[in-house]
Amino acid sequence: ENKKVKTQRRMLQSSRSVRRNLAATAARHVRTVYYGVNFPVNHAKIPLIQSTMDDRSTSEAAKDIFSHAIASVDKDYAAKVMNEKKWRTKYTDHVCKSTLLGAQSKSNALTIAKAGLDEIYATFDFFCTDGHVVKFSEAMKDTKTTYHTGTVKGTKQRTGKSEIKVPYKCFHTGEYKELKGQALIDQAHKWAEWGTIEQDCADAIAAVVRNPEWMDLKDQTFVILGASSAMGPFHVLKDLGANIIAVDIDRPDVWKRLIEEVYYNSNATITFPMSEPFTGQTGNDLYRKCGGNMIRDTPKVRNWVRDTVPEVAKGNPVTIGGYAYLDGELHVRVNLACDVIMKDLAESYGWDKTNLHFLPTPTDAYIINDTVDNAVKKNIADAPAWQKRLEMFQSLGKMVPMETQTAIAEDGTKMHLSDSLMATQGPNYALAKRIQQWRSILARESGSTVSFSIAPATATASVLSNKMFAAAYGGAHFWEPVEIFYSDLSNAVMGILLIHDVRNPESSSRPHVNMDMNPMLWLSSKAFHGGFMRCAYKFTSIAELAATIYLFNTYIGKYFGIKNMPSKKSAHRPSSPGAPQAA
Repeated sequence: ENKKVKTQRRMLQSSRSVRRNLAATAARHVRTVYYGVNFPVNHAKIPLIQSTMDDRSTSEAAKDIFSHAIASVDKDYAAKVMNEKKWRTKYTDHVCKSTLLGAQSKSNALTIAKAGLDEIYATFDFFCTDGHVVKFSEAMKDTKTTYHTGTVKGTKQRTGKSEIKVPYKCFHTGEYKELKGQALIDQAHKWAEWGTIEQDCADAIAAVVRNPEWMDLKDQTFVILGASSAMGPFHVLKDLGANIIAVDIDRPDVWKRLIEEVYYNSNATITFPMSEPFTGQTGNDLYRKCGGNMIRDTPKVRNWVRDTVPEVAKGNPVTIGGYAYLDGELHVRVNLACDVIMKDLAESYGWDKTNLHFLPTPTDAYIINDTVDNAVKKNIADAPAWQKRLEMFQSLGKMVPMETQTAIAEDGTKMHLSDSLMATQGPNYALAKRIQQWRSILARESGSTVSFSIAPATATASVLSNKMFAAAYGGAHFWEPVEIFYSDLSNAVMGILLIHDVRNPESSSRPHVNMDMNPMLWLSSKAFHGGFMRCAYKFTSIAELAATIYLFNTYIGKYFGIKNMPSKKSAHRPSSPGAPQAA
């Protein structure tokens, strides 16, 4: 009897162990479902209704999109894209090829842009909150669901004239000064002279400073998708009294910051989506009812923006921009959500009355003119001896010269490819940025004013939280003419360029200005690229060396009393570059 009891006990314990192991295995392999905009199913064997995120490959989707975009002008190369086995490491080659193909003619650029966006809209899926999965284009047919609307007016009275003050804290030395008026104009032209920004960018900054009436934005309406973004224009527009239609995630802490900034520190107006009717609620009663998730509730947010803009702008032009940033595949999904909101607003309100605004990255592939290309070649030739000696590590991917590729357009125009893509940022980031480039090209052709000025590499809090990124930024100034900027400066300067494009009727962002220019070349105009576009070496190949030099100077060189390495000329730095003195 005792043996029988012991046997039963062992069997029960074994059964419990099996159940625990099965539960743990199921937990490890659970299929994660993300509501809203989603990548397409990886293969046709799984019915759409049964698909989850585990059935979706971002690499396969990106290859399909780039292949369809390129196939519109070059079917042979498109086949190479689809057959690429090492997409994660080789995607930069195909991004560059699509850029070069677009540079061949204006027709090519427009055709590639349309084919790429059409494929995204046709293939991406949408996970509805009720559990259904439909195609993205099908989900966007919902034109009725929407939010309620809340509005708060700032209480701070404006004193004096509108003016933007640019806080310039040197990332290398820490020296600080406030730039405004003639001092800002002078600094902009110094940056242009050094190659940190382009001359047309400096001219645009100067034009805004010389026309202070442009900075009174009480007659302007701006839709900010991702209003709390570190690189977005919310604070600049708020300080200048704009009418802001803000969209951001439905989190009370986000809306507390946004609404209180407007109410206490400006005379601007902020309009926002709410889950319940606005009846004068304040504090947390208000904040927890604000916001909308652009990825999860894309049709609802689109409908609210489309219906709210006419009420706020009252028939006057409106400017809309997408500034939300998320990591990995989420960045593609939120950019597609922003794109459909912007596109549908322009189609309903009018392309000629809808201005689009983007903040492109310097770490991308662009078409540049002879002036920039000659500057790159000069910087390669004039590179310090210690940098030239380090070129021996090219085979390891270090100190790779920025050798541009020449592109001859069908009309004989000579252009060049500037490849500053960082493979480590990943193909999802490149795809998200293609969505922005393609929309910019098509929108301008449709009659919209499109503000598209390359923003500099910016030391935001999220970037500096990564010690290696922070170290690479700390040593970047040794490669002329690269300069890293803090987010306060980047926000202010990019806000100035936005105001220029909205206010100046002769801005190159206007659809009637330089319409014969190749759109791919237009994308690099008014660039505040921070020197990346003119640097002698690809930033991807100097990042680790820059971090090493910075860490050596900071922790080892100073400890042994070795003087800091001299750097390039700057408002805050020695007048010329040199070799590492520790040598």
